[in-house]
Amino acid sequence: MSVRAEHHLRSAAARALDAATRRGRRQWAAVRVALPRRVAPLALGEAADRFYWERPGEGRCLVAAGCAQALEGEGPKRFPQLAEGARALYRDLHLAGDAAPASAGPLLVGGFGFSEDSPSSPEWADFSAARLVLPTRMRVSTPDGNWCSVSCAVNADDSAETVRTRLGEELALCLDERSAAPVDPDSQIGEYHARSERSHADYEQRVEAALEEIAAGEIEKVVVARSLRLRQPRSWHLAPLLEALRGAHPSCTIFALGRNEANFLGASPELLVRLAGRRLESAALAGSAPRGRSPEEDDRLGRVLLESKKDQAEHAVVVRALRESLERCCDELEIPEAPRLRKLEGIHHLETPVEGQLDEPRHVLEVAGSLHPTAAVAGAPRASALRWLREHEGLERGWYAGAVGVVDAQGDGEFCTALRSALLRGGEAKLFAGAGIVAGSKPEAELRETRLKLRALLDLLLEL
Repeated sequence: MSVRAEHHLRSAAARALDAATRRGRRQWAAVRVALPRRVAPLALGEAADRFYWERPGEGRCLVAAGCAQALEGEGPKRFPQLAEGARALYRDLHLAGDAAPASAGPLLVGGFGFSEDSPSSPEWADFSAARLVLPTRMRVSTPDGNWCSVSCAVNADDSAETVRTRLGEELALCLDERSAAPVDPDSQIGEYHARSERSHADYEQRVEAALEEIAAGEIEKVVVARSLRLRQPRSWHLAPLLEALRGAHPSCTIFALGRNEANFLGASPELLVRLAGRRLESAALAGSAPRGRSPEEDDRLGRVLLESKKDQAEHAVVVRALRESLERCCDELEIPEAPRLRKLEGIHHLETPVEGQLDEPRHVLEVAGSLHPTAAVAGAPRASALRWLREHEGLERGWYAGAVGVVDAQGDGEFCTALRSALLRGGEAKLFAGAGIVAGSKPEAELRETRLKLRALLDLLLEL
């Protein structure tokens, strides 16, 4: 370990221990070190808490493991609870290390589920309604540089040498550039069993029920989701699946959040919020069509989507709801009049990017709470759509259609909506997809749309 790194370790330990003694409460020590080159992005290790975040097309990647501190929230106040917890933690965190932007770490990583209540089913047992973690070790790579950071809790009765040793051990692990052990291809060969958790006819009936309520004027749009289970005799290996996702979806945010034996992962095309100071970015993503088998067919299908009155109407609902939410906290908004075509692997979407200027400083979690759940994943009006989903959807979404992201010491950060996602546990994967139902929707067409979205992960899982 370098002399510079050793100095950072001792400085962070001394400062955190001094503060713990003076303040009479637990503090956190952190060390950040610049790296000369990008580190292996897929070595997640075996820690009980794991986090992966990458935008391959932008050269940005974050890998984190371990838990120095966890923040959790539940109920209607989960977002302000997490925001205040994040502010308090960073006030008590003592960082020593190389100069870098706040986005280089240490960061809080995690996210929140679709519902304000914690999931009740055993398969989601490791996931609360909202959870952020200060990892014990983190590696960040961006076009501007590469860094690793380590963190640990410090109590008043700790010794400076004990804290330095804790940080030093984590830093040694963080600096280890060896990637995860290669997976034997033959170990993944086996039989797969896939089934929808409800029949296709059942899903179409739920869509018809939604259309009846839309016709009655109770709701304008509701997103009806379904799930599919895929089983194999062996446990899933995360690294090759992430490698496949980053290759197939370079313009999406590839994410994985692991707790104990469970991994929730996906390739999200949808930005919920990105905040830097008062500058905000978001996006409306609604309206879908398949990709073509040739350039000519692809262009034709894209034009059909752009001209579809049904899809334009569905998209307009999402844009309007997003505008209404942001007008409460922004004094400037830039929203194009017409959506653009977003081309992804296997699917076209209508997308409207949104930029804004906050009227006053706010925490990214507070902004995320004002937006979630968007009309793109729940419906509109929000309260009516959520009521309908509770009564009729018959699916515990867990963190599907929630959000996953990062928070820095300034209260800035980014969250993507957790779409094109699956929950993996042992040899079982549960995949989720939904379709937005508006006046003019056809049950059979909405079922086809969910099939198209499920393929984003299903095809890759079957090919591993």
